[in-house]
Amino acid sequence: MQFFDQRIRYASEALTSAEKRKLVQKLSSLKMAPEQLLQQYAAEERDFQGVNLSEKILSGVDLRGIDLTEADLSGAKLDNTVLEKANLTRVNFSKADLTGANLRRADLSWANLRGANLQGANLRGADLQGADLQGANLTGVDLGGAILPDGSILLTSEPSSLLMFSSK
Repeated sequence: MQFFDQRIRYASEALTSAEKRKLVQKLSSLKMAPEQLLQQYAAEERDFQGVNLSEKILSGVDLRGIDLTEADLSGAKLDNTVLEKANLTRVNFSKADLTGANLRRADLSWANLRGANLQGANLRGADLQGADLQGANLTGVDLGGAILPDGSILLTSEPSSLLMFSSK
């Protein structure tokens, strides 16, 4: 059995970067069940780049330090992806799709949200202290009561398209 594992490892290392990208795109189109993600996370797996968790409920989960680069966490239709009250400290959401996601009261402190699409997401009461929002799409995001990257609290529900965040 160990021989098989080495052959698989060797074969994956022989892939070109273009082949790896195609493989990642195919795998990312598969939806992952929340239970599977949590089980792998508990087993100390942290690399979930490109995973599809759209329309999943993950309320109150602790996913500190997970890598969700280019992941699909969008909330299509009425069945939003729910990460309400989740601990997402230092999570890498760079270039992730969080369109319409419910991140109400989530802890996103020191999260990497560079280039993430948060259009229409609910971030009411979320903690974004120290988060990197450079290049993130915040159109229509509800940030009422959120703690902003600079530590200030937003006491208004003005459309987020009017808000400006300084880049680091």
